[in-house]
Amino acid sequence: MRHDTMGIILTGDEKIAPLTDIRANSALPIAGRYRIIDFVLSNMANAGIVNVGVATESNYSSLMDHIKSGKPWDLDRKKQGLNILPPNLEKQQFGVIKGNIDLLAGISDYIHRSNQTYVILSLGNMVYNMDLDAVVNAHIENQADITAVYKDLKGVDESDLTRFTLLELDEDKRVKDIEVQPYYPKTTNASMEIYVMEKALLESIVDECSARGDSDFVKDAIIKKMGGMRIFGYEFTGTFYKVDSMKSYYKTSMDFLNAEYREELFNSERPIYTKTKDQSPTKYGEEAICTNSFVSDGCVIEGTVINSILSRGVKIAKGAVVQNSIIMQDSVIEEGVELNHVVFDKEVCITSGRKLIGQESYPLAISKGTKI
Repeated sequence: MRHDTMGIILTGDEKIAPLTDIRANSALPIAGRYRIIDFVLSNMANAGIVNVGVATESNYSSLMDHIKSGKPWDLDRKKQGLNILPPNLEKQQFGVIKGNIDLLAGISDYIHRSNQTYVILSLGNMVYNMDLDAVVNAHIENQADITAVYKDLKGVDESDLTRFTLLELDEDKRVKDIEVQPYYPKTTNASMEIYVMEKALLESIVDECSARGDSDFVKDAIIKKMGGMRIFGYEFTGTFYKVDSMKSYYKTSMDFLNAEYREELFNSERPIYTKTKDQSPTKYGEEAICTNSFVSDGCVIEGTVINSILSRGVKIAKGAVVQNSIIMQDSVIEEGVELNHVVFDKEVCITSGRKLIGQESYPLAISKGTKI
C-alpha cells in the first residue's frame, strides 16, 4: 500500500453534447461496460493508494451511482477509501465555480484532514494505464516540488496539439516553459494533467490563489510560480487519450477495437476495474453477423454488427445493420435500420426502416431516450 500518497480526481466541465447533458464527462460510458473515470481510479488503486477524493462540479448523480462506495477498486474502507466530494459553493466567490482552483478550495477541509505527505492530482477525462507508483518514486528521487506527467505526441497534427497544455523541457527534464493550448505549438510534449506534489504545497497554492481571486491551477499557480519551483516532467510512453470533444470520444472508443491498444490499456498486471452488473450472456440469432465489435452482456443480436461497440441490453433486430457506431445501454434498433458512424446515448429507439449516417470526423450523436 502507498500510505504516503493520496489521490484527487477532478471530473472537469468539458461539454460533449448531448452526452454530457445528463452526466459528467468522467462518467461517459466507454468500451461497452466501463466509464472513463474507471481508468484513473484503477491506476490509483493499482498504485496502492487508499485515500482518493473525486471532486465533482455538475451533473454528478450518474458518476456517484457508478462509483458509490468504491468497492470494485477496493476503496470501500472504514477510514479514508473513496470520497465523493460535491461542489462546496459557499467557498466560491458569488457561488460560481470558475476553474479547478475553485474546486480544490471547495474540498480544502478534506485535503487538510488527510494525513498523507504527497498528492496525485489528475483530471478524470483521461484514458491510460500507468504505474503511478513509479511516478511518485521519481518525484521523490528528483527532489521536485511538482512533477508533471507528459506524453510526447510527435507526429500528431499541429491542430490536435492545440488541445493540450505543452511542456518545454531541458536535458534533465526540468520544465522550462509551459503553454496552455497554444495556437502555434513550440513542442510536442503534451501534459497529461497528472501532477505529483507534497500535500502542503497544494494547500499553499490553493490558499494563495483563492485569496487573489485566481481560478486556474496551471495558468495562475504553476506558470506564475515556475521560476521559484523545481518542476520536472515524467514521460509516459504508453497509449493515452484525452476525451474533451465528440471527435475525441468517438476516436478513443473505436480504438478499443484495435487489439494492440486494447491489450495495453487492459494490462493484466494493472487491471482496469469497474462496477459489475449481473446480466445474462448476449443472445445471437441464427442470422446474426457480428465482426470486430465489443458486445456487452444482456444484448440480443439478430442483425449485423460491424466495427461497433454495444453496451448492456442493446437489441439489434433482423435486417438491421450497425457499422462503426457506439450504441449505449438498453437502446433498440428495429428491423431494416441502417446505422453508420453514430453515437447513441442510453434507451434510444430507432424504428423500422430508418437510416442514420454520420462521418468519422463528425459522428451523429443522439441524446438519451430519443425515439426516431
